[in-house]
Amino acid sequence: MIIFPIGHDQGIRDDERVVRVGRSEHRLDADAFALWVLARGVPEVGKGSWTVDDLLAHAERAGIEEPSAYVGKLAGAGLIAVVADGREFARRYRMDVLFVGLGNTPDRLDGHAIGIPALGTAAVLDPDSYELWQWGSVAPTLWHSCEVRATVSAEPLARPDPDAALTGILGDLRFLVVRGCAYLDVAR
Repeated sequence: MIIFPIGHDQGIRDDERVVRVGRSEHRLDADAFALWVLARGVPEVGKGSWTVDDLLAHAERAGIEEPSAYVGKLAGAGLIAVVADGREFARRYRMDVLFVGLGNTPDRLDGHAIGIPALGTAAVLDPDSYELWQWGSVAPTLWHSCEVRATVSAEPLARPDPDAALTGILGDLRFLVVRGCAYLDVAR
């Protein structure tokens, strides 16, 4: 089962990290926060899956004691989603973006740079990831993004298949989340 972190890092308060999910704030100790960050995945994964086993292996290498207990606590608090049903996951969560668009990259015209003006590029996105980054935050849920992608990419006269678009959306989402370009939150 794949996993995703839920929420947005709000910084440090009273020596604890604060993560906002919806309208709630959660205070995390250093190990819980490290595990929450590791739930994003690692850049080498690209658009591939990041599972609980991957998370636990990396957490153990990082020196986090009893990482499986943290997975249970974070999942119970709604700070990570363990995805058993992709469609249900897509209906429960939405994506929001970080950074701004910086335009096409000169060496890769189909690449779309995003980052902070004058500070640099955070990531270069392919057209599908860029489309999700650009429009995903206006969608009420990830499922809505699947429906839109299915409609736009369907052959003329063919019936759109949002379930088929789901795998691509989840891969693009992984790419965005692991690079800090987007985060997940509960659907409103």
